[in-house]
Amino acid sequence: MPLTDGDVIAGYTVMRLLGSGGMGEVYLARHPRLPRNDALKVLSATVCADTEYRERFNREADIAATLWHPHIVSVHDRGDFDGRLWLSMDHVEGTDAARLLAERYPDGMPPDLVVRIVTAVGEALDYAHARGLLHRDVKPANILIADPDTDDERILLADFGIARRVGEVSALTGTDMTVGTVAYSAPEQLTADKDIDGRADQYALAATAYQLLTGSPPFQHSNPAIVISSHLSARPPSIAQARPDLSGLGGALEKG
Repeated sequence: MPLTDGDVIAGYTVMRLLGSGGMGEVYLARHPRLPRNDALKVLSATVCADTEYRERFNREADIAATLWHPHIVSVHDRGDFDGRLWLSMDHVEGTDAARLLAERYPDGMPPDLVVRIVTAVGEALDYAHARGLLHRDVKPANILIADPDTDDERILLADFGIARRVGEVSALTGTDMTVGTVAYSAPEQLTADKDIDGRADQYALAATAYQLLTGSPPFQHSNPAIVISSHLSARPPSIAQARPDLSGLGGALEKG
């Protein structure tokens, strides 16, 4: 059951709901001691009932807490409250790339904005990969943007809580198929290849860049199985078809 404003969990006071999904909810919450507000991710009771997942969540939260980079949302703490796992992290005032695309640029963002976003996320991934960590869920909704198109613009990659250490992926369960969003997932991620590495994140970033530039992901269908099949066997669509003015970027995106 979702929390309500004023509820207290692990000392944090819930101020309002920021978002929700199949895994749980994210709240704006007042820190129990410090004069600041954090984003508090609280997983659903159904998810938390899985003993193996609980172990994995704690391990991955610990991994995420080791990252310190200007383009990565920092993880502060984790815990268990009445059987529900939670994770606290920086609260970024602003929007995310998916919402910005839908609300202001439904046919595609200006190239200079996409360059700034892709550069920031690429630097964040390079930093994580150099430390043996994968993100595995790079997508527009996980790219937070504070003060877009201003001198104070900040771009941060969120949700490193599902990161894995390179070489540890093979030990994870088959449920990982649902962790990365299918629309952006690399073929090796969809087939649960045990040798998955940072190139899977690069593929997802290229798919994300394609959507930010055109308004739609590379492969789009209401049936996820068809999207998966396209990632596995189809040639990536040419960006020139959707944005003839950006035909020169085709090679770079397909290489991703």
